[in-house]
Amino acid sequence: MSYDIVLVSSGYDMIIRFWSDFNSGTNCKYQIEHKDNAINALEMTPAKDKVAFASGNSIKFLDLHKLGPLPVLSIDPHEGLISTILFPQTLKDIVITAGEDCSVRVSDMRVGKVVKPFFHANYVNSVAIGNNNKDIIAADENGTIKIWDMEKGEVRTEYNSNIEEEGLAFRSISLAEKEGFLVGAKSNGNVCIFDYNNNNEGQNLSKPKVFEAHKNYITKCLLSPENNMLATCSADSEIRLWERKNLVDEDGNIQTDNMGKPLLSTDFDLKTRFIGHKKWVWDCDFTLDSNYLLSCSSDKTIKIWNIATGKNYSTFNNPKGVNNIALSD
Repeated sequence: MSYDIVLVSSGYDMIIRFWSDFNSGTNCKYQIEHKDNAINALEMTPAKDKVAFASGNSIKFLDLHKLGPLPVLSIDPHEGLISTILFPQTLKDIVITAGEDCSVRVSDMRVGKVVKPFFHANYVNSVAIGNNNKDIIAADENGTIKIWDMEKGEVRTEYNSNIEEEGLAFRSISLAEKEGFLVGAKSNGNVCIFDYNNNNEGQNLSKPKVFEAHKNYITKCLLSPENNMLATCSADSEIRLWERKNLVDEDGNIQTDNMGKPLLSTDFDLKTRFIGHKKWVWDCDFTLDSNYLLSCSSDKTIKIWNIATGKNYSTFNNPKGVNNIALSD
C-alpha cells in the first residue's frame, strides 16, 4: 500500500501507526502490529523513504512507499535493548545505534552488519555525529559524554559529571555543529551547554554552562532546524521551548554579522511552556520550517503545537501511551 505519510508513531500497544496529515487525529492511514518486543526508538532515513524502529536488540526498516507488515531489512547490532537510532545525513547506508549493552555500534545497511563498536561503562542513552561525520558523540547513564574518532576507534575527549551529583545521567543530547555548541539534558532536570570547538586535533568539550530547565526528569532535548530554539520534554508533563539570547559585548551592545543580523549566544531564555499533556512526555520533533513542534506522551496523545501562538494546533488520540514519533517532512 502507498500513502502520503507525514508522521509515524509507536506506543505501549506495540503498534506502529502512519498518519497522513496534521489537521485531524483521525487520519491514521495504516498500522503495523509488532508484538516481538517493545519499540524503544523510531527514526526516518535521510531520504525519508524508510522508517527504522528499535525492537529489542534489532533495528527493522519499513518502506514508506510500499507499506506492509514485514520489514524490508533487519539488523541485530546489539546484545541488549537499543535505545537510540541515528542516520548521518551524508554517510549513505550507515546507521548508528546505542543501548543497554553499554555500546555504540556503527552498522552498514548494505551488508546488515556492525562495522565498528564503541564501548562505555554504562547504558548509552543518546548519540550525535560531528566534525564533518568523523566523530561520534555519545552520552551515557554515568553522566559521561565521550567523543569518539569514528575512523580510529579512539576517544578524542570526554566529559565526566561529578559522581556526587544527583540525577547525573545524560538522557539526551543535541548538537549545533556550525554554531559550535552541544546541549545535554540530564535526569535531574538540568541542561548543560558545552562549547564544541574545532581544531586540528578534533573536537573538545569545555566545562558546561548549566541551567535548570525542569524540576523533574528530562526525557528529550532537541534543537530546532536553525539551532535558534531548544525544546525539552519532561516527566512533569510539559514541553518547554527555549530561545537563544542575543550576543552582547561588555557594554551590553548587541553584536551583529556583516548583514546587520543579530548574533546569538549560547545562553537561553524560556520562550513558551506547552501545557496540555497529562503524563510523561517522551519525544518531540520540529517541523522543518520550525512553525510547529510535535510531542507524544503516556497520556495516549500526540500533540501538535503552534510555535508562534504557543497553542495546541491538533491532537491525535491513541489507544495506549505513545513513546516515539518520527516526522517525514
